[in-house]
Amino acid sequence: MIPIKKYLNRLFVGFLVYAFIHLNFKDELFTFDLVDRIMMVYTVLITVIIWEMLDWSIVRLRIERYSLARSRNILRVVALLTVILFPLVVAASAVSEYVVKPFIACPYSDLEFYRNALMGQVVGWLIISSVIFKVKLRQERQMNHDFAMVQKELLQTKYQNLKNQVNPHFLFNSFSVLQNLIETDPQKASVFLEKLSSMYRFLLEKRDEAMSSIERELEVLDVYVYLLKTRHEDRLTIDIDIPNENLKSYVPSLSLQMLIENAVKHNRFSNEEPLIIKLFIEDDYLVVKNQLRKKGATPSSTRIGLENIRNQYSLQSDRNVIVVNDEKFFTVKLPVLPGLRLA
Repeated sequence: MIPIKKYLNRLFVGFLVYAFIHLNFKDELFTFDLVDRIMMVYTVLITVIIWEMLDWSIVRLRIERYSLARSRNILRVVALLTVILFPLVVAASAVSEYVVKPFIACPYSDLEFYRNALMGQVVGWLIISSVIFKVKLRQERQMNHDFAMVQKELLQTKYQNLKNQVNPHFLFNSFSVLQNLIETDPQKASVFLEKLSSMYRFLLEKRDEAMSSIERELEVLDVYVYLLKTRHEDRLTIDIDIPNENLKSYVPSLSLQMLIENAVKHNRFSNEEPLIIKLFIEDDYLVVKNQLRKKGATPSSTRIGLENIRNQYSLQSDRNVIVVNDEKFFTVKLPVLPGLRLA
């Protein structure tokens, strides 16, 4: 669909450019004879063409990749567009003075050529200013939209983390184990209760943080694994091999706990066939890999947890979470981030 309003505005600006260039104090502003009409049409046409060329240049040169919130970038864009604009203005002035005017038997001179070229350049800079203002306005709108999306993602993360913190299934199983330990081994029950309290205290402290260091994640994972091992004993083996140089890198908060919890939830295991879960570093990824032995009645999964992890990475990095599901193993590879875009 043709943007009629846009071109009507540009025709009006072209008319104002004609008035600006030909305004003088001795003659009447408009006599509307044949010469004036031809020159007005030519000036309006050239103004629209130059404006279109500037718009085309903005797209081709990807001007919007520059953040126009910085003065240095604005000057850079003005310089680029001026380099494109200047030869167009000079060529238009030359055609007007040395081609159009002789064709309609109108007097012409070099002085008029220089004057029109200078005035045309000034008008061109006004158009460039208008274009830059529109681009800057679009960038601000996009920035506000992105900020709103980031806030939405962070709120979703807090909500998901809160659900993880008060998982009733895990909490119910933990209390059942605790009750049995109180009856059979009070000393071990005391340690179990201390570990359970420690884990939930950590979760409450980290509820507002979307990303966490691997070192901190392994601390809470150590407590979580203790609780799982107390319940499942030798039916569950978790092998962790993370080099020290990776401990300061970042992954989404509670991601390791969630992946291990999913492995325990969706797979069958026993003393004869224990569930083995491995955590290790491979090619700048933290890999969580477990044997795949699906339960007969597989618990329903909304995949919200894994999608939440992907969303966190989309805010912090261009790298993606890799999920491999074959007949023997289920593998999730989390990119290891040395730093964060959003603290």
